[in-house]
Amino acid sequence: MKKNRPALKTAPTEKRSRLAGFLTYDLVIEIMLLVIVFLIPIIFDRRLGIVFSGTKVAWLRAFVIVTLGVWAIKLIVTKEHRFIRTVLDWPILAYLLITTVATLTSVHVYTSFVGFYGRFEGLSTWYLFGLSFFIVTNYIFSFEQLKRIIVAVVSSATIMSVYGVIQRQELDPYMWGGVVTWQRVIGTIGQPNFLAAYILMAFFLGLVLFLEEKKAAPEIDWFEQLTPLGYFLFSQVGFVFMIYFLDASDVFLWYSGFAIITAGTLLFAFNYQKLHPLILDLLFGSCLILIYICLLYTQSRGGYMGFFTGGVLFVLVAGRHWIFKSWKELALLGLFIVIISAFTMLRPEYSPFERFTGEISTKTEIKSAGEEAAQLELKGAAGSRGETWKSGFRIVADNPLFGIGPEVLKMVFPRYETELFRFKETFHVKQDRNHNETLDVPVTKGLISFFLYLGILFTVFRTGFVKLKTATDPQRLMIAGLLAASLAYLVQNQFSFGVVAITSLFWIMWAMVMILGQGEEAGPKAAKISLNDIPWLPVAGVILAGTFLIWISFFSFFSDVYFKSGKTNLDAGHLTQAVDDLTRSLNVFPLEGTTVSHLAIAYLNQGKNDEAARDLIYGTLIDPYNADNFYMLSRLYLSLYDRGKKEALLESERNADIALKIDPYYAEAYETKAMIDERLGKPDEALALYEKAFIINPTLVSVILKTEELSKKLGKVGEARQIFADAYQRFPDNIELFKVLERLK
Repeated sequence: MKKNRPALKTAPTEKRSRLAGFLTYDLVIEIMLLVIVFLIPIIFDRRLGIVFSGTKVAWLRAFVIVTLGVWAIKLIVTKEHRFIRTVLDWPILAYLLITTVATLTSVHVYTSFVGFYGRFEGLSTWYLFGLSFFIVTNYIFSFEQLKRIIVAVVSSATIMSVYGVIQRQELDPYMWGGVVTWQRVIGTIGQPNFLAAYILMAFFLGLVLFLEEKKAAPEIDWFEQLTPLGYFLFSQVGFVFMIYFLDASDVFLWYSGFAIITAGTLLFAFNYQKLHPLILDLLFGSCLILIYICLLYTQSRGGYMGFFTGGVLFVLVAGRHWIFKSWKELALLGLFIVIISAFTMLRPEYSPFERFTGEISTKTEIKSAGEEAAQLELKGAAGSRGETWKSGFRIVADNPLFGIGPEVLKMVFPRYETELFRFKETFHVKQDRNHNETLDVPVTKGLISFFLYLGILFTVFRTGFVKLKTATDPQRLMIAGLLAASLAYLVQNQFSFGVVAITSLFWIMWAMVMILGQGEEAGPKAAKISLNDIPWLPVAGVILAGTFLIWISFFSFFSDVYFKSGKTNLDAGHLTQAVDDLTRSLNVFPLEGTTVSHLAIAYLNQGKNDEAARDLIYGTLIDPYNADNFYMLSRLYLSLYDRGKKEALLESERNADIALKIDPYYAEAYETKAMIDERLGKPDEALALYEKAFIINPTLVSVILKTEELSKKLGKVGEARQIFADAYQRFPDNIELFKVLERLK
């Protein structure tokens, strides 16, 4: 009996070892990668102020940290790892190194590292993209693994497209600000152009699955088809169920929903080839049609250019073999695309071509000789982009080596914006991106990074074309899909820019091009997970370090939850609740300037000037390029002067000057300086400042009224009337200008 006791004691351990034995570290890392590819583009949390990017970057950090943790544990257990080398390794490391230098030399190092509120694409996020690249090159070896990544992308893009259709048909249970979604859908990305970029990549990757040669099957066993097909449909239907029946405030249920649909997609990715070829063609063909419909609904002009250029490259790279072999599938898909396009564009307001032509016009100018000349004029977003690009070139000229730093364009742009920019864009808009991904690189990271970036892109395409010489037919088709997807993304983003959800996939596609054709023999032998072999002390260190990093990674996430609640209460006039929520947000993430500004506004609305001044001064320290804080301080001190604190006038003027130094086109700051001059008994100087404020922003009613009143007092009505008349020629719909011109007759 005693001899049997040790066996009885070790039996549970052996059982656990057997249960874990079917898993390998490589398989776990591949699963984590598939989770990233599928889940990051679609996950969102409505409790946050930045619903989409804020959620995605927090979970991307978490999943990458978990993946690196598994990688580290594998190294500890096996004590060896053969790092897989590719020709893109050093260029990517060099690019990340220069980005690091650009961060350290940034105009605001902290923001360049963590990212500014709204985008979160600081240096820490660029490291995530680089780590994702190396995870793929070191743990994806076989052609089947590459196809599983594509399956995850297509499944994610299909969910976005289904949601896009729901938005277009005005069936969306959520109200989204900023974009009217029944006109231009935003899917689960948050902006039409970002959505277009993602689904463009998904479309050309999906073509690979649609056109690939399937194994012949004589007849369909419908019972066997139900399970793998059910996995896919479960994810799609599950997402629709979530948005209609689950409340994001119920955190457990909401994230359980995402976990369940992710599990369904993973099961489909590992079992989709069990489907009959006909079912596969119907399934992936339907996904491609839905994705194209979603592209139409984004009304993205850059998206259309990307679609056509990507299509041409796909045909050229795939070659005659695949085109002739798949002519029936391509013809049927093309027919659906033509029919859907024609049907959708019967209503011009839904056509991207209508948007394009609507923003291009001609204006007639009279030359000195009395001759008329027609000049092309770009309006709206098209005109705004042109002026933004001009400003970007000016920034590069002044900061050629390392740029101004990642994520800080909004801090610098006002000093470089052109005279026309504010008239093409909404007044007082400060660009946070150059709306051109290629130009954004030298602006934020310098010309060294720019040439490295071009070198990376060249290497990706060159590697793809070189591999065509020895590629098998299936590999050639996948190369065509990867290169076409990359080109479509680049063309689209010459008019837009990347965000976490789409840039992460772009970098993963680079890695897929690098390892395509290497074969399973390129990777190290997969090590099975055995609980008996794990040295728990060092592994516990890895787990603790990973847990700590994930905890830090969610600071901005939880801070934003409180911020949104505070902002909502502030907008609703619930000032006490707003102060409480915004204070809690700062307790979690004390260096977020946006939160500080809103807290100060809440205090100002409560009449608590001392608390407001305290927070605004703190805001100028942590966010020194935010002209709004200095402007609000200027107005606050001006109000204190009016209440008898004479020394406050100097502080008011000083803060107004700083605001104008940061933003030379801050019309409200000029208005404040004019008000200061009036109090100092300088009416002529005040009128000049009012007029300057009006020229910068002719839509400010308060400036119009003050200019009118002071010009009457000084007997300068004619001068003011001329300024108003010139503005009215540009803004004939401005009722206030019409009224003041009538009064000044």
